[in-house]
Amino acid sequence: MVDTQKLAIIYGCILGDAKLEKPYPGNSRMHIRHSASQFEYLKYKHELLKPYSLGIFEIRSFDKRYGKTYHAYGFNTIRDRIFTELYHLFYPNGVKIVPKELINVGDEWTLAMFIGDDGTFDANSKTIKISVDAYDMESRKAIVKWLHTRLGIEATIEKDRIYILKRFMPKVISLVKDLLPESLHYKLGSLRSSLSA
Repeated sequence: MVDTQKLAIIYGCILGDAKLEKPYPGNSRMHIRHSASQFEYLKYKHELLKPYSLGIFEIRSFDKRYGKTYHAYGFNTIRDRIFTELYHLFYPNGVKIVPKELINVGDEWTLAMFIGDDGTFDANSKTIKISVDAYDMESRKAIVKWLHTRLGIEATIEKDRIYILKRFMPKVISLVKDLLPESLHYKLGSLRSSLSA
């Protein structure tokens, strides 16, 4: 059985950029991919997800329009019942949603992975915005409810982004600052100076 912390990390990865493979035949597995500029973050996730993570591999794609080769890296997990169960929670009809179980499972690790994948510091509003364009409005509301109910963080939905209210930024940073690699501390914006405090 997967431990509580690792399950929270997996939830955060799935909320973000990770994909779950349809469980046929056999169990599902999780795919994680990141650009070459986020290689350190990928290695960090790879370590966090052991013993489920398999080897890291390079991905090259050639863009004929510009004559450029792009590099990315990724890894898959092993096939396991836990990923099959999560597939049915997150993809009940083949489209990713946010399951109600998030409120019970999601913690600061989940938030850290979610920000690491889809978060950006907005210099104008001086807060973090999280891209949720892959989710319908019901799922976006479920994320805001989870932030409030489980973590005590208020946020608003604006089009395809969720904005953390500025006054909750110190709390967000206190929760996730030690759970993200330094290469991603820029996502915490102007308050990143408190990371060394």
